[in-house]
Amino acid sequence: MKPIHAIPPALALVAALLWNLPPWRAIQALEANSLSLRERLDAARVPAAREVRETRETRETRETTVQEVNATREAKPIDWRYLAAQVRLSVKSNSSESVDEQAWYAFSERLEEMTREQLLTALDQIAALGLEPEVRAKLEEAFVEPLVEKDPQLALTRFADRIRDDPDGIGSELAPALTAWAKQDLTAATDWFGQALATGVFESKTLDGRSNARLEFEAALAGVLLATDPAAVDRRIAELPEDQRAETLQQIQVSELTPAAQKDCIELIRRLLPVDERVGPFASAFYELIPDGDYQKAAAFLDGIQATPEERAIAAGMAAGSRLDAIAEKRNVTRDDVAATREWLTRQAPDTADRLMGEALGSASTEG
Repeated sequence: MKPIHAIPPALALVAALLWNLPPWRAIQALEANSLSLRERLDAARVPAAREVRETRETRETRETTVQEVNATREAKPIDWRYLAAQVRLSVKSNSSESVDEQAWYAFSERLEEMTREQLLTALDQIAALGLEPEVRAKLEEAFVEPLVEKDPQLALTRFADRIRDDPDGIGSELAPALTAWAKQDLTAATDWFGQALATGVFESKTLDGRSNARLEFEAALAGVLLATDPAAVDRRIAELPEDQRAETLQQIQVSELTPAAQKDCIELIRRLLPVDERVGPFASAFYELIPDGDYQKAAAFLDGIQATPEERAIAAGMAAGSRLDAIAEKRNVTRDDVAATREWLTRQAPDTADRLMGEALGSASTEG
C-alpha cells in the first residue's frame, strides 16, 4: 500500500475525537491540527515519490544488466572443443558424472535461446571439427529438441539419416518432430513419412527386420490422424506385422487426444488386436488418462467407452493400486480407504474383486 493512501493511527484517533466535540471546539481543533496534517501528508508524499523514482531506476538498471549479460553471452563463442572433450570423457567412462555440469547446463540454455539460423550455424561448426562420430552424435543430440520446437520439418530432414544409423540416439528423439509437423501440415508430413519408408530410412539392421523407430513414428502420426481420419490409422496399423501392432498402439499418447479420438483409439485396440494382446495398450491408455486412480474419473471413462468386463477388470485393478499407492505415500491407509476400494472393485469387477484387492494392498504396502 502506498504511504499517501494509509491513514496513520494518530490521525484516525484525531478524527474520532473531532466527531464527539462541540462544533466550536471542533473548529479550533481542526485549525490546530491542519498544519500537522499537511506536514504529515507532505512527509508521506516525499518517501512515496522517492520510492517510485528508486524503483524505476532499479528496474532500468536491472534491465540494462540483463541485456549486457545476454549480449556478452551471445558475443562469446561456444567452446565446442571443450564440450566435445566433456562428451568424450562421458563416453569413455560410460557415465555422465565426469561431465562439467555447469558448462553443459549453460550450453543447454544457450541452445534454447538460439534462433533457427543460429542452430544451423552451430551444427555446421560442429561438423567442421572432425570429431569422432560418436562424440559428434552426442553433441548434435542436444540440438534435436530446440530444433524440433523451432522447425520440426527441418529437424526431420536434417537428421533423417540418423533414424537408421543412430536409432537409439538422435533417431529415437525425432518422432515428436513428425507429430509437430503433422499438426502444421498433415499432408506434407504424411508424404515425407511415406517417402522415408520407401527409400529405406526406417530399414532395420536387426535380423528380424524390426524397426522400433518406425513404430514410434507410426504412433506419432496416428496420434494426429485419429482426430481427422481414424480409418487411415486403421489401415496403417493393419499393414504392420501382427507382432508389432500392439507396441505401436501402446505408444500413442492418448492423453493428448480429444475424448472422441480416445474412444477411436480404444476401438482400434479392440479391432486390430486379439484379446490376449489388448492388455498392454489398454492398460497404458488408462494409466495415462487416470494416473492417480480417481475412482469417479475412472468410472466415467469406462462408461464413456462402454468398457467390456475384461477392460473393467484391468482398469479397476489399476485404479485401486494407484489410489492406495497415492494414499500410502502421504499417510496410513485406513479401514475407510480399504472399504472404498473394495466397494469400487466389487462394482467394476465382481468376479475378481478379492484378487485385485489383495494385489492393491500388496502394492500399497511397498509404499510403507
